[in-house]
Amino acid sequence: MNTTSTESMVLPVAQTGRIPTIDILRGVALLGILLMNIQVFGLTEASLQQLVRGPHGGNYWLQTIIHTLFENKMRALFSMLYGAGIILFLAKSRNSSGMAAPELFIRRQMWLIVFGLINALVLLWHYDILFHYGIVGILLFPFKRLSAQTLLICAVVAGLIYSGKNYWDFAEQKQKYEKYQTVVAFEKKHKPDKKTKKVKLSDEQKDDKSAWEGLVKGSKYDKKADKAEVVAMRSDYATVWNHQLPKIQRMEAPFFYQFGLWDIVSMMLLGMALYKWGFFSNRLTTGQYGLLAVGGLLIGQFLAWFTLPAHELKITDFAKFVSTSMVPLEEMVMPFERAFSAIGWASLVMLLFRAGTGAWLWRAVGAVGQMAFTNYLMQSVFCTLFFYGYGFGYFGDLKLYQLYFVVAEIWLIQLVFSVVWLQYFRFGPLEWLWRSLTYGERQPMLIASQTTQQANPALI
Repeated sequence: MNTTSTESMVLPVAQTGRIPTIDILRGVALLGILLMNIQVFGLTEASLQQLVRGPHGGNYWLQTIIHTLFENKMRALFSMLYGAGIILFLAKSRNSSGMAAPELFIRRQMWLIVFGLINALVLLWHYDILFHYGIVGILLFPFKRLSAQTLLICAVVAGLIYSGKNYWDFAEQKQKYEKYQTVVAFEKKHKPDKKTKKVKLSDEQKDDKSAWEGLVKGSKYDKKADKAEVVAMRSDYATVWNHQLPKIQRMEAPFFYQFGLWDIVSMMLLGMALYKWGFFSNRLTTGQYGLLAVGGLLIGQFLAWFTLPAHELKITDFAKFVSTSMVPLEEMVMPFERAFSAIGWASLVMLLFRAGTGAWLWRAVGAVGQMAFTNYLMQSVFCTLFFYGYGFGYFGDLKLYQLYFVVAEIWLIQLVFSVVWLQYFRFGPLEWLWRSLTYGERQPMLIASQTTQQANPALI
């Protein structure tokens, strides 16, 4: 047997070694993410934007409330917790076979990338985050040695880079608008050709005009294209795959490189800092959690509602948004708005947990969080089968409010399933598979085998 002590070995976390509040917060974040994802699973982006353009009825207000209270906030919390998990995983030195934690961590992340590609390319969920988490985790694991204060500074810098890249993108749009206006002014000053009825333009002027007109056209509602998307998503697997593939490629590559990387890096670094301060492990005082809950939600929600007009103007009148705005306010503020809100929500959950009421609910939510990997992919399976054409084909068929009946059903299934499963097994099914692949050995699954494993670490 390896002479390394049991305490320093890299072993899968036993049930007794888990931090309950991290599981609870992870469960809250995972269930909360579905509040936003369900809209994209069940409706076209164009139809969702029509709720903003059209009469402001009940579905509009439901969408607005979800957007301001939860959109990006639950995913931010999920990313923060993943950042905390990086430190937890790397806390031990070696496993019984002598493999160092960084080696295991890289293997773990590489397998996560594979699972992310399966979620995107097989389950056809184009907003998959596992692929991105796998890559970012590899980039960030050396940061575990930094102090909490330094990690916070790095998180702020990454958030500012995200904001800066969005400003850069907006500046390019504004430049296209100004070039378009120059062409329009040129057309007004010159008489049109008698044959074509148009002012003769140079190739450069034609390019400037078409570039802006393409942006504006892409921002407008196209009823024909919207119906075509619904038809495609209600078709067989091959048709849905071909329709989703460009979206998947865009999200997994150019979007991630341009924007998503800095978004995830910022939140994971913040999560690492918060973990080192004891935020996720219930080590702050009740007063501190109360201050963070009130302050985080007040600041976060102020920023969310303050940027809402800019968000809606971009949808209703893209040309006016670009021509009248100095900066892309929503995109530039988002890293800080979601960070404050996520910390506020997490602090509120910690306060409610400390109050000691509803212990059965926290146990169920914690079980969902303990099986977060399984439950995340389960949401993809349930929703794609329910909405896509190779399943029940309800895509584009339900009103926005009706989607949340589906959310409630999935929540109930996952809460009950997670509690029952963990009565008999140490890990969720996909958590077990992920660990077995990471450690290169079949992990003990049944609760009954846990005692034997702890008594003889060499079995792992």
